[in-house]
Amino acid sequence: MMRQVLLIVVAGAVLTACNQPAQAPVSETPATVAQPATAPNLPPVAPELLSAANDQFVAIEPSEIGVFGAPTVYEAVAPLLGPEVSEAANISLSVREIGDDAVADVASTGLLDDSVSAAHVRVEFRREPPEGWYPVNAYRRQQCARGEAAGQWSASPCP
Repeated sequence: MMRQVLLIVVAGAVLTACNQPAQAPVSETPATVAQPATAPNLPPVAPELLSAANDQFVAIEPSEIGVFGAPTVYEAVAPLLGPEVSEAANISLSVREIGDDAVADVASTGLLDDSVSAAHVRVEFRREPPEGWYPVNAYRRQQCARGEAAGQWSASPCP
């Protein structure tokens, strides 16, 4: 009887080990997280603009301004920083990441527009591993250059 029990245990162990992949050892060190692409060499957005509440903007679709998902937030907002946008304008950029959420603010001043002296775009992102960052909300406002609203930020079109 003892022989039969031993034979069953050995046979079970052999069958269990057959064609089973070796288990990787559990590591005590955390997985390496890919570092985001370096930020463009742009000045940060002014703190008073960063502190503006979203209700001071008009909500827009991120695709309206060319922002789509990308491996990094900086790559996603690249369409807002290109030469066709920044020609004769001063661009500033701030990106704030908190866990799986990020907010990018892009401000443009010195625009070649007689009714708008500055523009401010805010895009909120959500990280979706492993693909990257996806825009979930976008907002836009402008600083009017003339009329009663001159020098004021407005979610409405400037006169």
